[in-house]
Amino acid sequence: MVLKKSCIFILFFIPAILMAQENQKLTLDDLIQIAYQNQPVLRMTMIEREIIDNNVKSSLSGWLPQAGLEADYFRYFEQPVAIFPDFNNPGSGNVQEVRTGVPFNSNLNFFVNQSIVNNDLFRAKGQANYLRASAEQNLELVKIELNVNTSKAFFEALLSQEEIRIREEDIQRQERQLKDARSLYEAGITDNIDYKRARIALQNSRSALFQAREQYQVSMARLKELAGISGAAQIELDYELNELIEQVQLDTLEGVDYGKRYESRYLMSQKSIQEAELAFSRRTFLPNIDAFFNYNIIYQTLDGSQLFNTAFPNSLAGFRMAFPIFQGGRRNYEIRAADLQLKQLEVAQEELQLQINREHQEALSAYKAYLYEWKIQEEIKDTAEEIYNTISLQYEEGVKNFLEVIQAETDLRTSRINYINALFRLMASKMDLLKARGEVQTEEL
Repeated sequence: MVLKKSCIFILFFIPAILMAQENQKLTLDDLIQIAYQNQPVLRMTMIEREIIDNNVKSSLSGWLPQAGLEADYFRYFEQPVAIFPDFNNPGSGNVQEVRTGVPFNSNLNFFVNQSIVNNDLFRAKGQANYLRASAEQNLELVKIELNVNTSKAFFEALLSQEEIRIREEDIQRQERQLKDARSLYEAGITDNIDYKRARIALQNSRSALFQAREQYQVSMARLKELAGISGAAQIELDYELNELIEQVQLDTLEGVDYGKRYESRYLMSQKSIQEAELAFSRRTFLPNIDAFFNYNIIYQTLDGSQLFNTAFPNSLAGFRMAFPIFQGGRRNYEIRAADLQLKQLEVAQEELQLQINREHQEALSAYKAYLYEWKIQEEIKDTAEEIYNTISLQYEEGVKNFLEVIQAETDLRTSRINYINALFRLMASKMDLLKARGEVQTEEL
């Protein structure tokens, strides 16, 4: 209970804090919590869950006694006619027309009805728990999808952010190199080739930095959309790269458990709902039996102003039965259709298992491939750093030329970018693998 209250507190106050201050630093968990609170698709699904719950309660309310009050008032401009035999001479076969009733009438009817046997209510009771379960499972599917997509968007934004950091470091280094090359050129120690090469390298890096910053804006817009954050809000991503690296490893020998996938649970609920529907179709031979009690008050008068002065009450109680005898074969057709729909769901279960197998294999293969690539890129990055440091020292000692420095720097930058690309692709593939295994953790709403 304490944990649930804490989650509600976080869900309620994070958006308020975000709007009150600028440049909030948010972790991935913070963004997912905000998404739970603000994401329109998730909120629509939560509303849908409430709608289904209220529809179930509405259907089950038919088991309770139904009470009501009916009233009417009417005036005859031409009173109805009843035909009676000639009471003075019944054997003559003659009839007489008699106007019945009075011009001014009013009825007040209070009734209570209690269903005893009702096939619609049996169906509502049989489907209630499964309808609620399917609504919860559908909500869980949306939450899982939101978790995965928000995480992948977070990693994509981190990729752009890390690329910006790498390119900014390169520019700082290249600005120093350009300054050194210009000093050597102005001192007459070297020609202007190194100076021009340094300018070209710096311009290329600035152009790449501009593109990386624009890509970062696109990534942040995507992340804000998933989290339901206003585009005007200023946020920063809070993360520890080493912690992310420590969490990136998964057991690649673990298989897939169909029962963990909420798609399987959702389909099982749909199957149970359809089984209740089939049972309903088979029970349509049952009569509807109700118990009722009516209390009527009838007001009648020749003078409209005196209508409610005299009342003629009556009351009755009893049972009412409606029994279908012949419906043109409709019951058999409905049973057949419901049975076919149930078989259709059974086939859908088989198709879902095949789909889950394929998704798991795709996710597992992608994760293993990116894991291998990440380790290779890590080795390449370390090697590129060693080469760059060595050539930089050799250049300062006059052993290597400036072109080799630029080439080593380009290799270093490329290897670092390839490394973070492989790392964040690995993190994204990890989320896909967790989703395929049904192991994405979500918060209760």
